[in-house]
Order: sequence, then C-alpha cells, then structure tokens
Amino acid sequence: MRRMFLATLVIVASTAVAYSQTSATRKAIEANTRSFVEAFNKGDAAAVAQIYAADAKILPPNEKIVEGRANIQAFWQGAIGAGLKMTSLTPTTITPAGNLLVETGKYVMTIPAGGATITDEGKYVVVWRREGRNWKIIRDIFNSDKPAQ
Repeated sequence: MRRMFLATLVIVASTAVAYSQTSATRKAIEANTRSFVEAFNKGDAAAVAQIYAADAKILPPNEKIVEGRANIQAFWQGAIGAGLKMTSLTPTTITPAGNLLVETGKYVMTIPAGGATITDEGKYVVVWRREGRNWKIIRDIFNSDKPAQ
C-alpha cells in the first residue's frame, strides 16, 4: 500500500512539474509573439530579426526561402517598407518536444493597396528552438486563407 502511495505521489509531482514547465514555456512563446508584433509595427526589423536564430529560415508564400538573420531582417524590412501592419498573431497550439517547440496559429495583417487597405487573414507554423534560457524561431512558414486571384 505504501509503495502504491509513493508511486502515485511521484506521478502527481511529475505531472505538476511538466505542467509548470509547459505553462512557463507557453507564456514565453506568447511573450515572444507579442514582441514580434510590437517590433514589427514600430518598423524595427532588426528587433524582429533578433527573435530568430542565426540559422533560421522563413518559407514565405510564392517566394524563395529566406535564410539567416541578416536576410530575415531585410525580408521583414521590405514588408515594413511596403506598409504592412501586423494586426495580430494568435497561437492556437503550442507543442513542446524537448528543446524544440511547434507553434501553430493565425495571423491578421493589413496591406495598403491603391489608396485602400486590404486585410489578410491566414495561418502559420513556427518551429522554436531553446537557446539557453531563450526561445528562438528556426523555421517560419505562413500563407493566406484567401484564394489566389
């Protein structure tokens, strides 16, 4: 009976620690996502690029892969310069896997077009890697929910 009690206690304690780590990780990713939106909308492509790992890759729709932090900064600077605004990035699932984590979510952004503003909604998948105490994006892919025209 005592062994069963101790085994149950160990399982409950392990579950509580895992939940605490998952909760803390989710909060860290959500904070990084907010930092991305804030830096983007301030026009700070350098700060956006710092959220990515040095060896990160972006896989944008209808374009070649963008590799490395300097090229990622240039990519986002182009989007910022074109007037793109990130209305929201909303994580829907965050799945940890050791030192990696997969975030799936939805985005809303606005794009100036001929004196008007177009709102685009879509989805994204981001893979994060733990680097010390920080999480950095290593892969980023996104695309619109709107049909191609």
